[in-house]
Amino acid sequence: MTRRDFLRATSVIGAAFGLNAAGLLDFGSEAEAKETAAGGIPVLWLQGQACSGCSVSLLNSIFYTTIDDLAVNTLDINFHPNLSAAAGNLAVAQIERTYRQGGYVMVFEGAIPTGSGGAFCNLWPGMTYQKAVERYTERAAYILAVGTCASFGGIAAAAPNPTGAQGLAASYGGKTVIKISGCPVHPDWIVGTVAYILANGAAPALDSYGRPTMFYGRRLHGEWCPLYETNKATQPGQGGCTRGIGCKGPVSNCDCNSRLWNASAVGGKGVNWCSGTGATCIGCSEPTFPDGMTPFYSIP
Repeated sequence: MTRRDFLRATSVIGAAFGLNAAGLLDFGSEAEAKETAAGGIPVLWLQGQACSGCSVSLLNSIFYTTIDDLAVNTLDINFHPNLSAAAGNLAVAQIERTYRQGGYVMVFEGAIPTGSGGAFCNLWPGMTYQKAVERYTERAAYILAVGTCASFGGIAAAAPNPTGAQGLAASYGGKTVIKISGCPVHPDWIVGTVAYILANGAAPALDSYGRPTMFYGRRLHGEWCPLYETNKATQPGQGGCTRGIGCKGPVSNCDCNSRLWNASAVGGKGVNWCSGTGATCIGCSEPTFPDGMTPFYSIP
């Protein structure tokens, strides 16, 4: 699958994001199309204070295309700590080579531990995660914070936060950070954002927190929610609307309840979401997660 094929695949769901399907395929010229298909956009992916959950979620990507097609034929993933075979000096050399070339998509997963000068997270000798964020954003074309930890601090920054963990800043070197929050992030939110960048050569529209509005543009709680104003659950697992037992849908922005999780085919919807299983939404996509969203359950 070439990058052009990838964009063609994403066009079938463009309407769901308010995108122009024709615009997804418009490279301006045949020469530009050939150049685009010749090689993927370089990607560097670094992990800080995180559990790798967002990377694991990405590996379950299927809605747009499979992760192997995405990683091998569409993007040029120069380094990913879980996907790359290179390690040690070979990995560092590849990262530095990409840095010198510039123009890459820089992806950060995990919070930045700022305590003790960043000493709580070392990527390799002499390179803390905090230092890496400052260095590798310098020559990046786009900067993505993947997951709530990278976006806002998340679980890593929960009280008492002994490592001084925090999310990425709003921008670095004049470049806006695209924040794709979630714990873990939905794979479609990552791949869809990259698809938009490839198609348009620009970041998608962002909300006030730096999140793509095509995925975070409305509250979970509303008439579009399949559980809206259905039977009111009074305990977990009962089924129906979980607002009465602590659902954070009224203060959470994302499309979990319409997109759903664990799609089984390209272009197919997922099979379920948190409240659909009888649990509550815990507001994991929001800047105040987790401390500002507790208690997760409130049983009458």
